[in-house]
Formats: sequence, structure tokens, C-alpha cells
Amino acid sequence: MKKMMVLFLAAWMLVLGGCGETAAATAVEKEMEMEESAAEKQEDAAEKGNGGTGGENKADDGAAAEKEAVEKNAAEKEAAEGDKAGENTDGTTVPAESGATEKAMETNAEAAEKDGEGVQDKADADDSNEGTKGKETKDDKTADTQEMEAAAGEDAESVEEKQPRLADYEMTVYEQPEVMYASNPVNVRKGPTTDFERTGGLRRGQEVSVTGQADTGWYEIVYGDGKAYVSGHYLQKEKPEEEPAPQQQAAAQGQPVTEVKNVAGVIMVGDSRFVQMQANIGENSCTWIAENGKGYNWFNETAVARIDGCVGKGSKILINLGVNDPGHVNDYLALVNAKAAEWVGKGAKVYYASVNPVWENPYTTEEQVEYFNSQMQAGLSGDVRWIDSHSYLNSIGYKLVDGLHFNAETYQNLYAYFMSCL
Repeated sequence: MKKMMVLFLAAWMLVLGGCGETAAATAVEKEMEMEESAAEKQEDAAEKGNGGTGGENKADDGAAAEKEAVEKNAAEKEAAEGDKAGENTDGTTVPAESGATEKAMETNAEAAEKDGEGVQDKADADDSNEGTKGKETKDDKTADTQEMEAAAGEDAESVEEKQPRLADYEMTVYEQPEVMYASNPVNVRKGPTTDFERTGGLRRGQEVSVTGQADTGWYEIVYGDGKAYVSGHYLQKEKPEEEPAPQQQAAAQGQPVTEVKNVAGVIMVGDSRFVQMQANIGENSCTWIAENGKGYNWFNETAVARIDGCVGKGSKILINLGVNDPGHVNDYLALVNAKAAEWVGKGAKVYYASVNPVWENPYTTEEQVEYFNSQMQAGLSGDVRWIDSHSYLNSIGYKLVDGLHFNAETYQNLYAYFMSCL
């Protein structure tokens, strides 16, 4: 009906408008399009209101309703089951499983982040506690160390206070040294009292050079390359008469020692003469440190260490060396005196037996032997007891088989004599 009215109006305008028929036609067309559009909307509204389902309008209505239903369902599911569905950033829905996985991942990530923060907080707290504990421990250790150092310092001061000092004693120095003699075997010390360390000893009748006297009554003497001190009770201006030892009495009478004593703790140190003595005397309890052809170098480098390894309280060390190298007399003196002081300090007794007689041989003369013996006897300290076996053999007789070594009977007599001297 409306279309017919519009067409009639357009025709009437063409008749009346003349030259404006183009514009009028355009206006009429636009008016018609507007009318048609309005009419279609009214029809759609009417059909929707009447539940119509026809043609193109039906498809549009169905699509709109379906979209609306999908969106509504999606919203309800998202609200009710947020952990079962997800939505992409572009607004499109994703499968429930995928959404659940992503949601779970997000939840786990958040929980992990919170756990991480908790762990970090705990770690920070632990670090703080550890730092505090470490500081306390360090402070405790520092305090303990300081206490220990303080105690050590006090001990050191106490030891230092107990150590005797020469500066604490007044010394009268002689203008000229005086010759004096030991009245009996006596110790030699580093200072003028028994509080000072022992450095050696003097034998009865040994001559010394006295350079002064301390306010304690002790004498200062020349000892070795320096000064040492001896109690004033054991030095005198006149040389005492030496008391003959039992073995010297036997030698003077020209009688060999027949009884062989069994002496415990004896250490025999020597050269080939001791090697052959051991082979000819039979069973014995001695410790033998002896090798063929040896002298000072072997004694210094080997024998001394072996003696050190077995010496102790009650040991009796008998040394008989020098026939192979009498020119080392001063070396023997220095080493024997030094080691004898150590061995005596361990409770041992030290003896040095003279080099015994020789006849013609390619190595040593009797003159060298006698000179060696005289120097050794005069130079040995009070820690070493001299055994004059050379004189003993000359008094009882002996037999040499090659100018240097003895027969079995002589070795047996000599061994019995040594044991009687110990």
C-alpha cells in the first residue's frame, strides 16, 4: 500500500517538477529505500513477536539466539567452573581441558611463587640466624683464643721467671787465670748453681783453667770454646793422687783377669778388633756395634745413631776406636765428649778403651798408637772413664797374628778385663 502511494507521489512530482526531475527522482528513491527499511524492521519485530521462523529472518534470529545462548553458557561455566574452562586474550573460548590445565598452571605458579617467597624469607631468616650464630661462634673462638694466648703468655712468663740468668749473680773476674784440679768427678754447668743446665763433667785429677768466681762459691772455668762453671767444693790447687782401679792393680801385678763377669746393658763399639773379639769369646749378653776397617767417619755417621737407638738408664758404652785413623784424635775427642754428655744424661756410663799395641803392619805404628792414647786420656771429659787396656796387655803379655789382630786367647783375656772394669 505504501509503495503504491510513493510511486504515485513520485510520478506527480515528475509531472510538476519539469527540469528538476533528476533531483526529484533521487529524492524519491531515497525516500523509498528509507520506507522499505522501516517497513522491514517493523515486519521483523512483528515476526519475532509472533514466533515466526521463516526464510532469511529465521536464520538471523537463530544465529543471534544461538550466539546469545553460547555466550550465556560460557559465562555460567566460567563463573561456576573457573578451574575447568579458560578464555584467550582475544575473547575466544578454549576447551575445558586446556583451560583447566592453564588454570592449574597459573594456580601452581602462584603457589610456587608464594612458596618461593616463603622459602626465600626462611632462607633470609636462616642466613640472618647463621650470621648471628657465626658471629657468636667467631666471637666465642676469639675469646677462647685470647684466653689461651693469655694463659700461654702467663706460662711463658712463668717459665721465663723460673729460668736462671747469669745477670742475677755477681762475678769476680781474676786478672790471671789459675790452674786447679778436680778433686772428684764433678758436673760442669752453664751457670754457678745447680739450676743451670749441665754441659759436661770433669774426672778426678783433671786440670782446668779458672778465670773467676761467682758469689755462690762456684768457679768459672775455660771449657771447650767458652766458659762454664764448677762447684767450688770440687776444685783444688793441688793435683790429687789418682786411686788405682782394680784393673790397674791387676795390670801392675802382671796377672790376667780370669773371671769373666756377666755385665748387663753393655754396648761394645769398635773396629775389626771387636769383630774378632766377639767371634772368639763365645756366648755373651753384649750389644756389638763393630765393623772391619772402620774409624771416625763411620763412628760419626753410623755408630752414634745406633748407640742413640739403644742407650738408656743403666747402659754401659765401651768405645775402642782409633787404630785405623789415629790422626783423627781431636775429632774423636770433640765427638765423644759431646755425645757422652747426652748419654750420661740418659743414665748411661761411658768408657773409652785405649788403642791396644801393634807390631809392624802397613797401617799404623806403635808410636802413633801411644800418641793417640796420651791425647785421648788427657782430653776426655769427666763424663768418660778411661780404660788403659794398652798397659794391661803389655803387663800380662799378648800375641799378634798379623801385626794388628790378636789370637783367640788374647781376645778372651782382653774381654774379661773389659768386663771387670765396667
